[in-house]
Amino acid sequence: MRKNFSMPACRWVAVASLNFTLASSAFAQPFINDINRWTAQDALAAPPANAVLFIGSSSIRRWEQLTRDFADYVVIQRGFGGAQFDDVNTYVNDIVIPYAPAAIVIWAGTNDIAAGSSGFEVFSDFQAFSNVVLGALPNTQIVYLGITPTPGRYDNLPEETAANNAISAIAANNPSLHYIDLPAAFFALNPPDDPAFTGKFVDPIHLNREGYELWASVIRPAVESIIAPNKAFTPNLQTPAPGRRVYFDFGPSNTDDGDPTTSPDVNGNHWNNWHPATGGVAINAGERITNLIDDQGSATGIDLTIAGGFLSNGKLNGGLLAPDAMLLDTLAIATATQDYFFCGGDGIEGGGDDDAPGGFYLSGLDPALSYQMRFFASRDSGATRITEYQVFGANSDSVTVQSSGLNIGSDGAYYGNDDTTGIVRGIRPDAFGQIFVDVVLLEGNFAYINAMELLVRLPGDANDDFVIDGSDVTAFLDCLMGPDNPPTTDCERVFDFDVDGDVDLADVQTFAVAAS
Repeated sequence: MRKNFSMPACRWVAVASLNFTLASSAFAQPFINDINRWTAQDALAAPPANAVLFIGSSSIRRWEQLTRDFADYVVIQRGFGGAQFDDVNTYVNDIVIPYAPAAIVIWAGTNDIAAGSSGFEVFSDFQAFSNVVLGALPNTQIVYLGITPTPGRYDNLPEETAANNAISAIAANNPSLHYIDLPAAFFALNPPDDPAFTGKFVDPIHLNREGYELWASVIRPAVESIIAPNKAFTPNLQTPAPGRRVYFDFGPSNTDDGDPTTSPDVNGNHWNNWHPATGGVAINAGERITNLIDDQGSATGIDLTIAGGFLSNGKLNGGLLAPDAMLLDTLAIATATQDYFFCGGDGIEGGGDDDAPGGFYLSGLDPALSYQMRFFASRDSGATRITEYQVFGANSDSVTVQSSGLNIGSDGAYYGNDDTTGIVRGIRPDAFGQIFVDVVLLEGNFAYINAMELLVRLPGDANDDFVIDGSDVTAFLDCLMGPDNPPTTDCERVFDFDVDGDVDLADVQTFAVAAS
């Protein structure tokens, strides 16, 4: 419950009056820009119903691995940093009720108490939220994540405990309400000073990757006990054929910061651009572009969803303005290289800025196919900055690109990358047709992504000619025979059809079918 709100007429009363005002009120509300971007994108393509909605403050927004931790669930991620329960209640008719979720996992209350609210006021806000949701969606399950202790707010423990106890008690007597005892997992680490406890945080109040792994280890089993994994693989009838490419221009789309890439480009290729945005605007987890087009301009049924937030910038801040096709091939399109998304996530206390952890995932892919991803990053700066792209599907791989540094350009003078891309080959989507990309800061202040190419390949196509022929059979036999006959092919990437880490007899039948 927010204290001293500047517009008392719009203040949300935390009782079961159900008298919520829509966020479309003429009065400006906190976080309205974030909410408007989600709702505008929802209007273009509605999120699926019966999802598990994760909503709340920055710990939900920063949970980059959420969609991978719950890869077999239909997930909607709606976290907005600094939010109090008032803010969640304000937008319940915009980013809760319209989704008709099967379950809602909510993290809210910690910022309220830090701002001076009592535990009872947080409990009252939770009651108001639950009454509104269940009044509109009586079959939805509401899951409250207990407020955990943090190094920076340990003095708030009495009020946090009061809120947790009250919500736990009411949940025990209502089959639609559930309380997850996250605090117990953190108290087991001997707070507030034990390194086992402080080592789960990237700053005094926010989790690092180990902290989120602890969250997932507690939250996932609890959610499974309430709602079973509910994602089913549906074949994508528009899936691009082997040899097709999908190009993506990351960055703002305004005159000052980064122009959209028009299609077709000088090579005849078609591009996807992010939604219109200005430089410096945050791109939040849960934002998405649906139904990407391939290089021929055909709809693919592939969606790109942000899993960990980014910031964006471009022409006025060091993007590559004049790419050379001799160096970058089909990615050498000025409007694609001149702007970028950037982030600071490295999960290290005192390291990068994990408020923008950086990540996205592709859905609508074909698990029977293989994919190659080519990443380009550049920012004209003398500071050494290196980005790692960690890619996860049924298998995983990673590649690094140095975007910035003294004299790293092809002419020995330019301070940005103008000639290097990072390529990850042979990635197979998971069983649900998803590939996840984590953009990680390895060195410097920021990690970048300017442009990306996704190339569809055939598993078993060793010579990259998009057919399975005699040369591929020879390569497969070399891989199958093992180290006594060293192959020249990346065996695991090309021929490990069952993704068990080895090319063996189990892969023979699958290859025989592919070659027939």
